Amino acid sequence: MKDAFIKLHISIILAGATGIFGKLISLNEALLVWYRMMLASLLFLLVLSVSKRLNRISFGDALRIGGVGLLLGLHWVFFYGSIKASNVSIGVVCFSLVGFFTAFLEPLINCHRVSFKEVVFSLLTLFGVVLIFHFDTRYRLGIGLGIIW
Repeated sequence: MKDAFIKLHISIILAGATGIFGKLISLNEALLVWYRMMLASLLFLLVLSVSKRLNRISFGDALRIGGVGLLLGLHWVFFYGSIKASNVSIGVVCFSLVGFFTAFLEPLINCHRVSFKEVVFSLLTLFGVVLIFHFDTRYRLGIGLGIIW
C-alpha cells in the first residue's frame, strides 16, 4: 500500500511538472513533442526488448498504434502550444476539457448512445473554464489551442 502511495505521488508530480517544463523549454511545441515522443518510443522499445516481450505485430495493428501515436502527438502539440501562447494554468485547466470531448467522441467510436449524465458534467466543465478565464483577450489564443485538443 505504501509503495503504491509513493508511486501515485511521484506520477502526480511528474504529470504536474510537464506543463512547467513545457513553458521553460525554449523549443517550439512541435519540436518539443517530436523529441518527447522519439525518446518515449526508444525507451519503450528498449524495455520491451530487454524484457523479451517484443513480439511481431500485424500491419493493421502497426497502423492502429501509429494512429494512436499521431493523435497523442497532436494532443501534446496543442497542449504545449496553449501553454506557450498563454501560461501554464490555462493549458492545464483547458486540459480538464478532455472529459467534454470524451463524452461526445467515445460514443461515436464505440457505437453506443451518448450518456446524458456525461454530457451534463462535460458542459459544467466547459462552463467552469469560461468562468475562470472569461475568455480574456490576452489568453484567447492559448484558450483556443487548449480547447482544440
